[in-house]
Amino acid sequence: MKNIYLFLLLFAFASHAQTQQEIDRQKLKEEIKKELKEELKAEVKKEIANENLSVFNWGKFDLNGYGVVNYYNYNYDTDRNLKDKLDAERLNLYLGYQYNRWIRFQSEIEFEHNGTGSTLELDTQEEFGEYESEIEAGGEVKVEQAYIEFGITPAFTIRAGRVKVMFGLAQSLDDPDDYFTTHRPEMENEILPLGWYENGIEFSGNFYKNKFEYRFSITGGLDATGFSSRGWIKDGYQQRFEMANAESFAFMGRLDYKFGRSGKNYVGIAGYVNDAAANRPKNDMKETAYVKMGEVHVTYDQNYLRFNSIFLFGDLENSDIVSRRNASLSNTLGVKRTPVAKNMIGFSAEAGYDLRHFWEPKTRRYIYPFVRYDYYDTMRNVEGNVVDNPRWERSSITGGVNWYVLPQIIVKAQYSNRRLGSQNVNPSTLLFTGERQKENTFSTGISYVF
Repeated sequence: MKNIYLFLLLFAFASHAQTQQEIDRQKLKEEIKKELKEELKAEVKKEIANENLSVFNWGKFDLNGYGVVNYYNYNYDTDRNLKDKLDAERLNLYLGYQYNRWIRFQSEIEFEHNGTGSTLELDTQEEFGEYESEIEAGGEVKVEQAYIEFGITPAFTIRAGRVKVMFGLAQSLDDPDDYFTTHRPEMENEILPLGWYENGIEFSGNFYKNKFEYRFSITGGLDATGFSSRGWIKDGYQQRFEMANAESFAFMGRLDYKFGRSGKNYVGIAGYVNDAAANRPKNDMKETAYVKMGEVHVTYDQNYLRFNSIFLFGDLENSDIVSRRNASLSNTLGVKRTPVAKNMIGFSAEAGYDLRHFWEPKTRRYIYPFVRYDYYDTMRNVEGNVVDNPRWERSSITGGVNWYVLPQIIVKAQYSNRRLGSQNVNPSTLLFTGERQKENTFSTGISYVF
């Protein structure tokens, strides 16, 4: 019996020893694997550093964007033959890359009107029925933004590269879920080069408990050859040539005060100044042509109510000389060559209220009926021999609805009645009717953000 106990004891001891050996062997394997992995990692990093490469990491990238597709039905006194339109207005993609905690790359690529290439536009407003070649607009793919951001502190950030000119309210409320209309806000879109991006540098930051936000930028400026009666400085945006002239830089400053709980409420002011004569393609104007603009704005988005408004004023130095120089420009430059005013003025206000919360209090699939008013005169005051054309004093009332199918997908519909300062003409008698000309538009479309 003792022999049996002794045998069992020896067997148990041997089994335990064998089990311990297996555990030790497994631990050794794991340690060797770990060491090999670390050595391999170190070798790869060393090789990458020697080859001046970077480690690819999807986690450092981010992608978002938005798109707009619209249908337009026109009824214009100024152009009774204007055809209805379908337009894939734009698809914008934002691609970013985070280098480290405080350095970031940000880009924006825009696809306009279905693609890329040169197009023709029948201009019945300023070109009197002539076909105008459009290289810079219509069927276009372009890099809107491409800059490096240095987030040094919340109070001081630097962006260098191709940056957005943050003058005006529409430059802030740029995504289609930021505004109610099917297309970009009318008044600003008729006067300013939306979207407005220039090569340069921007300084920005928040202060006083993040209640105030400031922006100051030094960027490329405008080219006075593109100024016109209808758009004032809008087409002075340098896009006709491969490179923009930089004889005169533009300076923009902006200050916003944030209030409320939503994080979307602010009131602010902004100013812009640039000598647009210096950036003309040829040295055909020795005088300066300083563009000076100022604006005040407010936006509110809280408690189911959305509202925004802006007042805009501008002054152009030596506008009569700019008009004379522009009148003698070559047709091949592709500019309007119409007289330019000294002063322009613009005002808009937009308000909408969500109805769906009355029967679905917690929903984000809103239904916003809205109303909008625009007034703008791009020939407010003229100087020298320039004649004020009343046609370019315009006011517009728009009403419509936004239905959020999802929080990121919006179906929009609206009707707009625009009145011009010029008198209407009876097409049968060719006599003035005594009424102001009207341009009425019904539009509907779908917008999406992601």
